[in-house]
Amino acid sequence: MHSTASDGALTPTELLTLAAEKGLKELALTDHDTFAGLQEARTAARDFQIQLLEGMEFSCAWKGMTVHLVALWPQGLSEAAWEVARIQEEARWSRAEKILIKLAKADIHLTLDEVVAQAGGRVPGRPHFAACLIAGGHVKDQGQAFRKLLGAGKLGDVKNHWLELSDALSLLLSAGAFCSLAHPLRYKLTRSKRVRLIEAFAAAGGQGLEAVSGRQDVAQTASLMKLAATLNLQLSWGSDFHAPGPACPAPGAYATLPSACQPLSQLLA
Repeated sequence: MHSTASDGALTPTELLTLAAEKGLKELALTDHDTFAGLQEARTAARDFQIQLLEGMEFSCAWKGMTVHLVALWPQGLSEAAWEVARIQEEARWSRAEKILIKLAKADIHLTLDEVVAQAGGRVPGRPHFAACLIAGGHVKDQGQAFRKLLGAGKLGDVKNHWLELSDALSLLLSAGAFCSLAHPLRYKLTRSKRVRLIEAFAAAGGQGLEAVSGRQDVAQTASLMKLAATLNLQLSWGSDFHAPGPACPAPGAYATLPSACQPLSQLLA
């Protein structure tokens, strides 16, 4: 799940409040490449008696495309984990500067201060660039911002600053993380190439596969579960919740947890 510490719409406290209202007993806060929301989330989790798994959604690269790893530290964050966050924060600042340069080539001149303001003073991501593009009248909405300028293969798409998948896993595993491949069905890949991605992830030391991510067809879930068993990967499940609304139902309202999935808090206990 995501909060305002990255590209979510709710603060960590608001997110935990919503989770408590929906009857959740456990959740993982995994903001993109940062732990910035975890301290606030810990306090709210204690207040609501929700078990909080601490982590981040870690960006890396595989064959020229960006892929995401759900990195979890159920035992709590270590010094090595904070070093991971520092590395990713530097990479995100570098990407932000490169996006500004690329947009300027299209005669779209944004400033870093503008984009950082949209991010609430934190390191900005692409949704914050989209907000600036909308405010400046360059695009109508976020969808158009990504289709025209920020999406994969577009002018503002910057990839080469992320660690390669194998290097990312080496870094995360050495820092004590449990690593699951996030939302494997959402990458724009053929089935055979998706299988190769999952095989490469497993070969590099990956431990889990997100068998369910938000709304998902049961046949697709079954296919992922079969592949996970073949590659000896644990199964994980998540909503990838970002914001309330019709496109993103409230936490706890997603696909049913497959019976073969053992909660990671139990698995890693």
